[in-house]
Amino acid sequence: MLSPQIASLSQIAGAGLQVLFLKFSRDDENQADKLGFAYMANDGYDPRQMVDVFKTLERVSKLAGGGKLPEWLQTHPDPGNREKAAEERLKDLKMDFSKAKVNRDEYLGMIDGLVYGEDPRQGYFQGAKFLHPDLKFQLSFPEGWKTQNTPQAVAAISPKQDAIVQLAPAGKMSPEEAAQKFFSQKGLQQGQAAQITVNGQRAIASYFAAQTQEGQIAGLIAFVGYNGSTYALLGYTGAQTLQQYDPAFKAFIGSFAPLTDPGALSVQPAKIQVVRVDSEMTVEQFNQLFPSNLKLEELALINGFDDKNGRLQAGQKYKRVVGGPPVQDKPAAGQPPKS
Repeated sequence: MLSPQIASLSQIAGAGLQVLFLKFSRDDENQADKLGFAYMANDGYDPRQMVDVFKTLERVSKLAGGGKLPEWLQTHPDPGNREKAAEERLKDLKMDFSKAKVNRDEYLGMIDGLVYGEDPRQGYFQGAKFLHPDLKFQLSFPEGWKTQNTPQAVAAISPKQDAIVQLAPAGKMSPEEAAQKFFSQKGLQQGQAAQITVNGQRAIASYFAAQTQEGQIAGLIAFVGYNGSTYALLGYTGAQTLQQYDPAFKAFIGSFAPLTDPGALSVQPAKIQVVRVDSEMTVEQFNQLFPSNLKLEELALINGFDDKNGRLQAGQKYKRVVGGPPVQDKPAAGQPPKS
C-alpha cells in the first residue's frame, strides 16, 4: 500500500531507480541461495530442485517480456546465473539423491488457497493502466515503459532508462501545502506554478529543475487533491531531454482520474487451487476443464511446463488460479491534461 508521505527530492532524483527496482541486495540474495542449498541438503531434501526453481524464474523473466532490465538493475540476481551457481554446488555435493525428499503433495497441500501474485486491493496493472481499488483512483503510464508498484510509489522507467514517471502520496495536506513543502527543498528550482484541473480534481502543476549526484535533472510535477488526500504525480529526466519527454509527462499526469468501474472496485486477490487430474492431458486441456484466470503460458509455467502442450500425468495434482483481476492484454490510453 502507498505510504502517506511524499518522497524528498533526494529520494526522487538520487534514488529513483532504487525505488523502482533495487529493493533487495543481490549479495544478500546470493548468500540466501547458498544457505538454502545447504539447509536442503542437511535436512535430506533434494537440492536438485533448486535448479528447476531458477529455470522457472528465468522463464518468468522471459514471459514478462519487453524490456528485460540488465542484471545490475534488477531486483534480484539474474536467474540464469543462479541456475549455474546451483549446478556448480551440486558437483561438490556428496549425497545419495535416491533417498532425497521432495514431498510434492505435501507442498501443494500447503499452498492450496494461497493468494497468487500481488494483492490487487493495493493497486494493480492492466497493461499500462494502474487501478487502485482501495484508494479509488486510476491512471495510465506511458506504453512500453517498465512499471512497478511499491509501498513508496507507483512508477515507470522509460525504455532508454533515461526518464521516470511516478505517483506518490503527499498525505492529508492540500495541494498548495504539498507544493510548498516540495519546492522548499534546498537546490530545487521551481518554474511558474499554475492551477489546473485534472479530470475534475483541483491541482497545482509546475516545472522544476535540480542538480543531483547523477547530474542536472528537470521535470514536471502536479499535486492533485482527491478524496481528502493529495497525490504527487511527476515525471523527470535529464535537463537536455525534458522537451522530448514533456508530452509523456503531461499525458501521465492528465490520466489521473476517479476509479468508478464496479468490477475494478470490488476485485479480490487471486488464489491458487490445487486439482487432481484423473487422466493424462495437456495444459491447454487442463485449462478447458479447470479454467484459470491466467494466460496459458503462465499456467504452464506455474505447473513446471514450457508451454501449453506440456502433458499432465493422471493421478497427479496441479495448480490453477481463480479470482483476481481479469486478464488484459491491451492497456488503455491516457488523456492529456487540461491546459
